Amino acid sequence: MAEWTGHHFDVWGVSHTGQKGVGILGPEKDSLACAGTPRAVRHCAAGVGYNVGSNGRDRRAKRRLLLVAHAFPPNPAAGSARAWRLYKYLPEFGYETHVITASRAVEPRERVQYVAVPKFKLIDMGLRVCLLPYDEAATWTLPALRAARRLMAQTPMDAVISTVPFLCDHVVGMALKTKYGTAWIADYRDPIVGNPFRKAHGISGWVDRFCDSRFFAHADRLVAVTDQARQDWVKRCPEVAWKTAVIWNGFDPEEAIAPMPLPERPYRLISHFGSFYYGRSPVPVLATAQRLIERGALDPKTVRFRFVGFLDSHIEAQHKELFERLAALGCLELLPQVSHAEALRQMMETDSLLLADNNGTSIGHTVPAKLFEYIRVCRPILALTHSQSPVEHILAMSGARFVTLTEEMEAVEADARLLQFLHLPTEPGTLSRDFLDQFNGRNQARKMAELIDGILDARLSPGGTFTEETSKELVEV
Repeated sequence: MAEWTGHHFDVWGVSHTGQKGVGILGPEKDSLACAGTPRAVRHCAAGVGYNVGSNGRDRRAKRRLLLVAHAFPPNPAAGSARAWRLYKYLPEFGYETHVITASRAVEPRERVQYVAVPKFKLIDMGLRVCLLPYDEAATWTLPALRAARRLMAQTPMDAVISTVPFLCDHVVGMALKTKYGTAWIADYRDPIVGNPFRKAHGISGWVDRFCDSRFFAHADRLVAVTDQARQDWVKRCPEVAWKTAVIWNGFDPEEAIAPMPLPERPYRLISHFGSFYYGRSPVPVLATAQRLIERGALDPKTVRFRFVGFLDSHIEAQHKELFERLAALGCLELLPQVSHAEALRQMMETDSLLLADNNGTSIGHTVPAKLFEYIRVCRPILALTHSQSPVEHILAMSGARFVTLTEEMEAVEADARLLQFLHLPTEPGTLSRDFLDQFNGRNQARKMAELIDGILDARLSPGGTFTEETSKELVEV
């Protein structure tokens, strides 16, 4: 039997070896971490769960999960890291995880199936121009669905997770839910409707609204990466509130990221890694630096901005004089995109870091994935964001040294903030335990497993459906 004490389970029963005993499952025993509900003892870290019935002998085999992720390592897209962490850590919590992806690995990975994007350039171009301007390789949908069906015919799946922003991932997940009745978790790394980087009007806006309404109706769980995104869903569609949850983005605890000794240089290096594009621009920071230089408050020889990655040519063209002047002063360096490994190496050797979270609308639906890498480097972070954003919240609880700038900020305040940032010490800081626990990718995989357990266990209980009432029994994520 199992008895809930409020902090852990005391479990009496018979092990698979026939030996009687007592065990403790709870947060203080990492090797036997439970899902936190008294209805059943769930997944152990060893990957085998035990459903404790009246005889205490019901041993549950590992469940199977299909993850549909267009972007997956080695694809350098930021969202691929979330899919990787789920693939890597869900098996520890009872889920044998299979992946369908459009990203080809250098070497084959266990339970990862590569599905090539068809080379229908004209069709894909037509879809992007007319219907899906923000979704690369929409033609991947049908090959991915066929591959998933073949896989599920050979290896039945207990649940499917699809992760967007590309609509094709959720279309595949919804199709599998419709055909097989498989539990489907729709994971939104970015929102579709209300996304400041997607048009809300015209045909593409209508397609987004139509697809999102179908996803909301069919998914068993809707997972956001910020509280703000979930709140917007509930405000827009109150009827789905009961099946929404938040699992933040985070970091892989086994990925070696730490501050490295700084090379000697005559200036303070402020680095940004990643892309700048429409709506997400470095111009507010650069304009502030130029004002300080022009009024003699900042010596251009003492600071250098280094941008590693893609820079939208329209941004540079619209602010040509600003970019040229700072480059001529030696304050600005533009470098091409590098591999993720090389980006991390450079990141760990920079004096401080620039994070761009601006989007032109002051909406904090998501959090840049690189934020968690930046924080773990333990050096000062200049965050271009908006007031009370999820980024500001995470930085404030992380223990990192940081200063924020906003696009709406008056020039006088922005100037003072940048000067304040430039005076922060570059010695590595100490991160908070709350940050290291809450955003640990292993813990987040555990939370995802708990959500799926709740759906599947409800199907096994009398009535056999996952509803608003059964959802209330789940542990809050």
